[in-house]
Amino acid sequence: MDAVKVLLRRAPFTVVLVVVVWTVAILTKSLSTGPSDELIDRVGFGPDQFSIGHWWSPVSSMFFSGGLSGYVWATLLIAWLCGLAEMRIGTIRTAVIFVVTHILGTSLAAGMIALSMRTGDWWPTGLAVEVDPAVGAIGVGFALSFQLTPTWRRRLRVVLSLALVMCALYIGSMVDLARLFAVLPGLLAGAVVAGRKWHTGGQPSSVETRLLVALVVAASAVGPLVATVTQTANGPLSVLQSLFVGDQPDAIDLEYVCGDPSAVQDCQNLRALLRMSGVGSAILSIVPVLLLLVLAEGLRRGRKFAWWVTAGLNIALTWLGVLLLMSYPADALPTTTQDWIQLLVPLAQPLVIVVLLLATRKKFRVSAPPGTYMKFAVITLGTVVACCVIYVGGAWLLRDQFESQPGLHAILADLPTRFAPPGYLGLVDFAVVPTGWWSMHLHHWIGVVFWAVVIIGGLVTFRKAIVERRAADRSRARELLAEYGGSSMSHMITWRGNDYWFTPDGKAVIAYRVISAVALTTGEPVGEAESKSAAVQQFTQFCATNGWTPCFYSVGESLRTELSSWSSVQVAEETVVPLPGLEFRGKKWQDVRTAMNKAGNFGVTAQWTSYRDAPPWMTEQIAALSDAWLADKGLPEMGFTLGTLEELADDEVRCLVAVDEDRKVHGVTSWLPVRQDGEIVAWTLDFMRRSNSAFTGVMEFLIASMAIRCRDEGVEYISLSGAPLARRRDRGEKVPLLQRLLDVVGRLLEPVYGFRSLLAFKAKFQPQYRPLFMSYPDASALPSIGNAITKAYLPRITLRQAGRLAGKLIIRRYPR
Repeated sequence: MDAVKVLLRRAPFTVVLVVVVWTVAILTKSLSTGPSDELIDRVGFGPDQFSIGHWWSPVSSMFFSGGLSGYVWATLLIAWLCGLAEMRIGTIRTAVIFVVTHILGTSLAAGMIALSMRTGDWWPTGLAVEVDPAVGAIGVGFALSFQLTPTWRRRLRVVLSLALVMCALYIGSMVDLARLFAVLPGLLAGAVVAGRKWHTGGQPSSVETRLLVALVVAASAVGPLVATVTQTANGPLSVLQSLFVGDQPDAIDLEYVCGDPSAVQDCQNLRALLRMSGVGSAILSIVPVLLLLVLAEGLRRGRKFAWWVTAGLNIALTWLGVLLLMSYPADALPTTTQDWIQLLVPLAQPLVIVVLLLATRKKFRVSAPPGTYMKFAVITLGTVVACCVIYVGGAWLLRDQFESQPGLHAILADLPTRFAPPGYLGLVDFAVVPTGWWSMHLHHWIGVVFWAVVIIGGLVTFRKAIVERRAADRSRARELLAEYGGSSMSHMITWRGNDYWFTPDGKAVIAYRVISAVALTTGEPVGEAESKSAAVQQFTQFCATNGWTPCFYSVGESLRTELSSWSSVQVAEETVVPLPGLEFRGKKWQDVRTAMNKAGNFGVTAQWTSYRDAPPWMTEQIAALSDAWLADKGLPEMGFTLGTLEELADDEVRCLVAVDEDRKVHGVTSWLPVRQDGEIVAWTLDFMRRSNSAFTGVMEFLIASMAIRCRDEGVEYISLSGAPLARRRDRGEKVPLLQRLLDVVGRLLEPVYGFRSLLAFKAKFQPQYRPLFMSYPDASALPSIGNAITKAYLPRITLRQAGRLAGKLIIRRYPR
């Protein structure tokens, strides 16, 4: 009930409009198949509605749709665009823009169709009257774009424009035209509402340009599928759906038609259709779409190879389109404007893509690591050779399962067609037609196997990144850390798994790792102050050049403020214990004092050592403790900003070990040095393990012992490190949606990894809390960033471990 009140308060027009549309649909029995013929003639918009006196049709048409799927899509569009617009420009303005743009869009579409009908039917359409409640939502969406940042303004406009143009050109109904015609009124209304408050934002960046070009290429790929799925496609580009399979005959139909000597052409057409039948051939039919989508991903990453292949493929599609249109020599030349449009527009689309690629070619300069494409070529060549051998050998062995037994020459002649989409085989005379089960599957699936390898291989090549790894880089990073110091997390840049980028003057370094085209940093830049301040922008440009998305992970408030134009979210809560004047007095330190007393009663002392210098009996027990801990969890050990046993071997890392009089290790903690100007000023807690038989409170004892030791040595503070996916909730801040989602993830993982329990444990030491953030430039990259972070923390997770993790989450969340 509270959620309904919030919706009504924040977006009343949107809620009321959706409720009215669905109520009208139910009351008029229009929900499943749209309004009846009699009703749609009265309420729909069309070229003849004004002439017969239905002046209200541009308004009444906004309350109906053509069927259930239309109502669902319209509801989603209205909820998204109108709901957001109400929050940005107000309810009254949203309602006015919606109504006005709907009226103008439907009127202009009806007028265009009327003009077409009177001047030669130059626009194909099969319906005289239509209805749609989402025309005004499109106008509102374009008006809303003026209220967004330049980046999201461009993206919203490009995505909506591509969708509208694609639907208009491929489907071509009056609804699609009405939505397209609502764009200009929406832009004008948005400019009026925004006044002088909006600005163009300048030219898009290289990353933005790559994304926009990729969207255009992806739209050109998806368009033919839209035409195929839509049974009423009439747009100028709907002819391209002939590249996809339709109704298929069977072998009996083929035998009957081909038995008639006078039906040679029909026989050839049926042979082609039969070769397109089946799941394998259907998959093979959409290979051009899948190739273009993979190439679009390569373009998004700025890959030079993707640019060349996309340009070549669009040139080839133009040529094949010409061949396809010439496959019916008996047809006369086009005589009407509509015929010329349907002839020329399909040829123009790939040419437009080529022109766009040429205009933006300088943005696509990212290369793959050396040898990537050679390896890809070898795999591709090996696959095609294997497929050819399998097909030729299999067809020869199964030659009695064909319409007529083919010879080796006929099988070899048929071989190239097995790798071509069936829609492109209209001119081919088929002599090898399978009739048996095995021959049909061989015939249909051999090409699918080949293209699956090519498509997956191409996608993998686009995900490979060039990262220059030099053995000396890690030593240089350690030297900069020793000279200039860093934050409490900075020592983690010396861990294995990091790559390093240095400023041009060599005085600052950023540790990062590239995962799924995301350059994920390990904390903040380290180095000389002035170089650090310039490092962030220079590193961002470095990432853009390589087609990566930069993400500064586990950074403090100061760097977050410096990146104020970026988005950010809290990913951990660091706890810091100030040491000057520290005393374990009062009730709030009761648990710590109890742990110290227990340690004395059990004869346990805290020994300060490095892992390398520790005696064998100690290191063996520490390793056994770690193994036992992992075995008890039954889950993969996390890495990235969480140290493991490997990181203990660092000579600069110290261990504080709880040992009793019998040399039994009860627990161990490791501490990372924190330096400023070459001097150690603090220590950061990293590795923690305890024995199953250790006394209760051994970890409290070790941390308290470290605090006392460091206090007496004049150390400023100790950091108990950050607790991932956990945070304080008493800051009184407005919690954004992404932060709430991370809170949910933390709550789900709590029974397994216990991050919130860890933060609660650290509260025993009365720490100061410092939030750690993740800063990123583009919210659209969040799925890739999330994937990169998951792989960084769990780099070696196996399928079995993933299943065990999922099982534990389910069992602990839904116990019997």
